[in-house]
Amino acid sequence: MRNMPLPTFYLYKLLGLTNNATKAAITEAYKRTLVKHHPDNYPGASDIIKLTQHAYEVLGNTETRRIYDMFCKYILYNSDTTSTLERHVYVYPKPQWVTQKNDIVYVMDVSLRNLYHGKKTTVVTRDISVEIDLVKGMADGQRITYAGKGIKAPGKAPGDLIVIVNRVDYPFYKQLCSGHLQCEVEVDHKMAQGGGDICIRHPSGNIISLELLPGEIPSPGHQKVLSKMGQVSSDKTQTGDLYVKFTIYFPHANVTI
Repeated sequence: MRNMPLPTFYLYKLLGLTNNATKAAITEAYKRTLVKHHPDNYPGASDIIKLTQHAYEVLGNTETRRIYDMFCKYILYNSDTTSTLERHVYVYPKPQWVTQKNDIVYVMDVSLRNLYHGKKTTVVTRDISVEIDLVKGMADGQRITYAGKGIKAPGKAPGDLIVIVNRVDYPFYKQLCSGHLQCEVEVDHKMAQGGGDICIRHPSGNIISLELLPGEIPSPGHQKVLSKMGQVSSDKTQTGDLYVKFTIYFPHANVTI
């Protein structure tokens, strides 16, 4: 059981779910699976019960589920590394796992501000300490590979350390291509019609003041472009723009469009 190859998103499939299942659906599926494979009905189902309990421990917790989903997506889009996951390979609370090639894959939580400015930090995984260079302009989901910094096993080439960038703040900001950023700002219908001043916290840490002219926001979804206010592109060849996208709030109707 320890080395049994498991398909991507296996824990969801074990409970008969897809990876967009709600927390309530996960709990319901867990209880249903336990009843279905109860020892009174299936005396030899102890392994299934253990797997089911493991699935719920991972998926029933918001943080461990987030880490598991990221692992699965990494495997899905990086089939060159491995096409399977191994059960019990997850090390909590440290977001890391080991592939069949002895690579260590480490999910690093990073603020958008640190992606904007760049930062050096240190990862300690197992008995290895590696200095990580977060370069200006790096994006959510980007990976950094350090050759030979993975698991060293007798008779095998050492694996790599693969660091995956996971952005954890500024949820109203999106990183677009070429260093462009987009943020979504809500204004009430009076400001949309009559104009006014708004302030936006920029990933640099600065506060940006915007003057909206009367009628400048003709409809929901309208964007104002701030030239060169994005972040440096990952290849450092250009600085992107900041796209400010507006939604309009109607307080009396309690509706945002």
